[in-house]
Amino acid sequence: MLQFYLLSVDMNILAGIILAAGFIDERVSFVSGMKNYFDAKPGVKLTIGIITFVVGFFKLLSVPSGDVPVVGDLLPAVAGLVMGFALFLDYYKARSTVTSPFVDWTEKVLLNNKNAIGIAGIVIGLLHFLLPRVLFL
Repeated sequence: MLQFYLLSVDMNILAGIILAAGFIDERVSFVSGMKNYFDAKPGVKLTIGIITFVVGFFKLLSVPSGDVPVVGDLLPAVAGLVMGFALFLDYYKARSTVTSPFVDWTEKVLLNNKNAIGIAGIVIGLLHFLLPRVLFL
């Protein structure tokens, strides 16, 4: 379905910008305004994280005609799942005082590397837009 293709591209780029905003706000002027907006409205950030995760999940299930099932859009789907979960975890860590070994481990893996994950998501989203028929993209 082409709708999931467009949603995947859009949500991967948007979630990547939100995750990597601390890194790229000094280099790109409009990202600074976006960073301030999303920091002031954490519910919007959570909503984008949930949408990104759901689109990534459905991207694994939906196959455009002529594409290879699952493997055809593997990187955008996995990027959406990871970035959506990272945005949810960021929201959870800001609101909760309860910790667990799983939360601590995922925080160490995802949130400590959110700039790299965000940049990778932006690159994957752009490559997925520019090269729609390439295997894994």
